[in-house]
Amino acid sequence: MELYKVYYILISIFFLQVGVYAQEREFDHSAVVFEDDGSAIIAKIKKKPVFQYNYKTQMPDNTMEYYKRSGFIHPLYSPDGAVITEGFPEKHTHHHGMFSAWVNTKFRNEKIDFWNQQEKTGTVVFKEILEVLSEKKYGQLKTKQQHLAFIAGDTIPVLEEIWTLKVYNSTAPFIWDITIEQKNISSSNLQILKYHYGGLAFRGRDEWYREENTLQTEDTDVDFKVTTNFHQSRLDANHSIPDWVLMYGRIGKTAMNLIVIPLSTNPEYPDYLRVHPDFPYFCFTPVVKKGFDLKPSETFKTRYRIITATQTPSEQMIKDIANKKF
Repeated sequence: MELYKVYYILISIFFLQVGVYAQEREFDHSAVVFEDDGSAIIAKIKKKPVFQYNYKTQMPDNTMEYYKRSGFIHPLYSPDGAVITEGFPEKHTHHHGMFSAWVNTKFRNEKIDFWNQQEKTGTVVFKEILEVLSEKKYGQLKTKQQHLAFIAGDTIPVLEEIWTLKVYNSTAPFIWDITIEQKNISSSNLQILKYHYGGLAFRGRDEWYREENTLQTEDTDVDFKVTTNFHQSRLDANHSIPDWVLMYGRIGKTAMNLIVIPLSTNPEYPDYLRVHPDFPYFCFTPVVKKGFDLKPSETFKTRYRIITATQTPSEQMIKDIANKKF
């Protein structure tokens, strides 16, 4: 056989093997993988969805234009596939699953609210996927958002926000970390003023909101509750500084749990917790007692560990996961 034919066959076999290996890696369901459906990236472990990061702008029917949003997580799943979050709730439509925004800020002598989109002074938008890494022990998704201020008809990028989402290969429960880095990319100071909420937030299912629920007695939290390592009710947990917060909800016979743990490297640790008295939402916020300034080029960085589970974890299990080094 001519030498060039042998060479061609060997090269063909090599590229065929590389292609098969790449295909096996792409569909290796024992690893943490990220699937792009054209509008969102879904983190999965062994074919089970963990969360969905929405990079394309979302705006459900019958929703006002100013509520449109990108750069947020929804749905957030429990290991049995139950959806824990609400993306555009009927009440408080400006809540978007798992999201990050400041409420009470001052920029160029104007009050800018990045959280309450209906105020039309600011919002947060997706800008870029920076990294997608899939491995057997963990997967990592890195994204970029921008916080925009609306002043006198101009749209001004104020904060560049990088999310690093590190998902560990655990299915019972799901465990992952989010690191948030916010850099002032403008030429002006951003004053993040004292306020009772703002920061990293989680909005639970519409079914858990009950208008008649005044939360004045312990037995009102039957299908939904928020507790911490110190508190057993939403009212007591609000504006506390716990080691972790647990949001439990049940719809019919389906139970789901979300635990968020602020890590000790956070600049304002231990972080204040805001728990709404009526709506199924909470957030960790550093500005309950005092605000802070972000000067041009300065960065504010926080990190949280997130657990989602079907069965409510014990306090010892939460503590062990909080301290675990992956």
